[in-house]
Amino acid sequence: MRIHKLQIQAFGPFAGSEQIDFDELAEGGLFLLDGPTGAGKSSILDAICYALYGSLPGSRTGSRQIRSDHAPAEVAPEVTCELTIGDRRFEVTRSPAWMRPSKRGKNRTTEQKASSLLREFTSQGWKELSTRNDEVGHVLGSLLGLDRDQFTKVVMLPQGGFADFLRAKAKDREDLLANLFDTSDYARIEEEFSSRLAEERKKSESVEARLSAVEDAIHSEARAFLAGREQPDDAEEHFAGYRIRIEQILQLAEAEAAKLKVNRSRTGDVVRALDERRRLFARHSELKTMQQRYAENHEAAVIAGGRLEKDAQASSVRAYLAQSKSAQATVDECSLAWKRLQRWLSEEIGLSSDATSAGLEALRQHSQQVAAELAVAKSALDEEQRRVPLANEVAQAKQRATEHEQNRVSAEAAVARLSSEREELASGDVDQVAAGDKLHQAKECQQLVETQIAHAIARDDLEEKVLSAREAASAQELKIVEAEKRLLALRTEQLGQSALRLAAALEDGQPCLVCGSAEHPAPAMADADATLIDDEQIQRSEAQVAEARAAGQKAAQARDTLQAKLETAQLSAGGKSVAELRVELGRAQEELEFVRKHQTEVTARITKLEQLRARIEQLTARAAQAGIEYATAHQNAQSLSAQLQELDARLQELRSGKKNLLVQVAELQGKSDGLAQSVHALQMLIDARVALGKAESSWNTERQAAGFDTVEDFAAAILDDEARERLRQLHRADADLCSAIATLEKSEDYRAAEELHAKGLGAPSDEELQDARAQAASSEGHYEAAREQVVLAATRLERHDQAVDELQRLRADAGPVIEAYRRLRGLAEVIRGGGENLYKMTLSTYVLAARLEEVAMAATERLDAMSGGRYSLHHDDSKQGNAKSGLGLRVLDSWTGKYRETQTLSGGETFMASLALALGLADVISHHSGAVDMQTLFVDEGFGSLDAETLEEVMQALENLRAGGRTIGLVSHVAEMKQRITNRVSVLKTQHGSAILRDGLMLASP
Repeated sequence: MRIHKLQIQAFGPFAGSEQIDFDELAEGGLFLLDGPTGAGKSSILDAICYALYGSLPGSRTGSRQIRSDHAPAEVAPEVTCELTIGDRRFEVTRSPAWMRPSKRGKNRTTEQKASSLLREFTSQGWKELSTRNDEVGHVLGSLLGLDRDQFTKVVMLPQGGFADFLRAKAKDREDLLANLFDTSDYARIEEEFSSRLAEERKKSESVEARLSAVEDAIHSEARAFLAGREQPDDAEEHFAGYRIRIEQILQLAEAEAAKLKVNRSRTGDVVRALDERRRLFARHSELKTMQQRYAENHEAAVIAGGRLEKDAQASSVRAYLAQSKSAQATVDECSLAWKRLQRWLSEEIGLSSDATSAGLEALRQHSQQVAAELAVAKSALDEEQRRVPLANEVAQAKQRATEHEQNRVSAEAAVARLSSEREELASGDVDQVAAGDKLHQAKECQQLVETQIAHAIARDDLEEKVLSAREAASAQELKIVEAEKRLLALRTEQLGQSALRLAAALEDGQPCLVCGSAEHPAPAMADADATLIDDEQIQRSEAQVAEARAAGQKAAQARDTLQAKLETAQLSAGGKSVAELRVELGRAQEELEFVRKHQTEVTARITKLEQLRARIEQLTARAAQAGIEYATAHQNAQSLSAQLQELDARLQELRSGKKNLLVQVAELQGKSDGLAQSVHALQMLIDARVALGKAESSWNTERQAAGFDTVEDFAAAILDDEARERLRQLHRADADLCSAIATLEKSEDYRAAEELHAKGLGAPSDEELQDARAQAASSEGHYEAAREQVVLAATRLERHDQAVDELQRLRADAGPVIEAYRRLRGLAEVIRGGGENLYKMTLSTYVLAARLEEVAMAATERLDAMSGGRYSLHHDDSKQGNAKSGLGLRVLDSWTGKYRETQTLSGGETFMASLALALGLADVISHHSGAVDMQTLFVDEGFGSLDAETLEEVMQALENLRAGGRTIGLVSHVAEMKQRITNRVSVLKTQHGSAILRDGLMLASP
């Protein structure tokens, strides 16, 4: 983000309209905002914050005293800020609520509501985006990637606040860090553990209740079954007793059922004999019917069999055709993959390789060479990276084992949650290229319509001009004709006056110019009022003709030029009116706005996906590392010292001649992966080509072997599914009918029916069957009733055994459920900062401690330069008795080699540490929030506490901040700062309000 201009009117101490051109100040990179205390230096920073977020920073958030008390009553308070975010330029104008003069309002005033206006500069000029107060802040905040509090900490660095933070207690630091860094995800994890604990508690209680319910159900069901089936007695009611009594009832029921079964069998035999006789005569009649139907359909079935045989021969080789097509598709796919990797080989490595076996071998050798180089580099890098953690683990191995296990569980839970969120987000549209293409097309469409409108407007204007030009050219042609007529008349008249002109030239005694005579007896005489036409008149008339012709040529040229422009405009406008084109422009602008909004949504979704991916990778790596370290920490404690000495010796040897192993490994890894992919792709392509040749050869061979010389013969033999099924059904029905007839003719049923018929017997009557079946049904009913009692007793016995077994399983399962509840309760206590958590840190506090450690590391880079390498900030996570730990800060003094409390720093040292802390916090906030690069920064006050040497070091550190084109504004009233920084803006304080001067010149707008 870069601020270009700021205009303030009736705001804070500024009564009039003041303007600051930050682009002009940015030429020097570092500028001073000075002025006496209370003049309004900080109000300029307040105005920037108010313009972006609609509220003042810090403790002045809810203040309504925004309008200047010095301003005239009718002047509205207003702040306008022009800035660039990324590659987009905006102008935001805000006016807070204020009491404006009114003739009808109470106390002659009425409240004017707050207003906002956000515009963006596009190729067509400034375009209005929003006029809603909340929407303007939301749009700018989302583009910046910072909320208001984060913005004031990243862009406006108030030193007093960070000095308090430097000396603050752990609780106060936690509140500030919680406002700056979002730990809501970890708070939700704490809530999730509490919720799971409640669920496990319910499960434990549910298991115990179920055990009791199962026992009661066994007693109840057994008593209900035995009631009415046995004589009451004083038998003990226990599970084994129930089983014996139910088994006795089952045995009695089985004996009764066996007696009834014999009677059922006898009556059933009579019914079956009658049914058999009826069946035999039915089969005899069925045979006669089938013989007649077979004679009618047999010929068509024979033809169908021939066509099916041809189709079967073609179908037997169809797989070879499919195999050939599949092999061709594989070759095409492998060729595409190889061409992509071949382009990569040429562009990234400068290696060209042909799709041949020789090219494959050369490529494989190159890949093996790069892989060998990568292995050597990785070995060196692995050895280097192991040095620091190995040294630290000498004293911490046992303690870290438990911590790593906790980290792994926490990270895996977070990975599962973030993965679910990423999958849900990825289901939306994430094609940024397509969105960009649509936006480009929409812009081109809008520009085309705008161009057509311009041509249509020019066309309409040119039509009138062409008409006027034609009329002017025609009028000028008439003037030419009139001038030529006048010239011709003058020449004719002059020719007629030739005798008079010659007579006027005669002199006595001189020869005539025509006849040569010296005597002139009768010279021509003109009338008294006649006027002779001289050459000067002819010349003037000729000049008039020439002038008229030149004007006519110019008019004709203007007419032709306008006519050509008109034809061009008509062609470009496309024959549409301006009104029609404006309607199209409206539709094009609406489409452009829709596409631009869609592209913004896709970009935001992709950004969120990338953030989730990075976070998931980070957590996954953390979980894996924690698991490995947990497994090995117990074994490494005794051998670490010896390994460290051996490692130092190896590193001494591996580092010789090599710098930046990490970059070297990354480059070699990229080449190795790309070459491995290329070798694989080329091998796949060569194999696919060989397979294609074999498949095509097999197809041709098998097709010809099947009796199809050409592909057309093969295609003609193939039947569609409907025709094939129809012919199969016809052929199958004929074969089935033939087989059925032969079977029936040879069957015992046919022979038996013939014998019965010879004996004079026929099919039994319905009355015979009905009587026999009634007797059989009665026997069956009695048997089934007895059998039902058997089934009920057997089922009851089986269910009793199952219930008893289920009770035993429930009792066995109850123990693990209760144990799981106990373990989860202990883990939840640790996450909440209790139980075995000796540091008393909640999960959210643990995350904030990690952020504080990052801030301390970032601040140390600045403080080291400011203090000449003497001081560095360090995160302190030592235990504080029963109090919460993990948010401490200490200062390491390299002169003494000892840690110091931050409260022991002097005023100047405190300023340097606070400034470094502010800059470090700004870097960390920007990194974690995904904010845009901040090109404009302000440092507010604190330089008066520095001596000359320290001030020089601080100024050098601030100069380093200017790298990359940053503009740094220092807010101070220290006189020495004016001598050091000549590029400055001064705030002048008067009894009529403050004013802004730039190098001695008033910056107020007219």
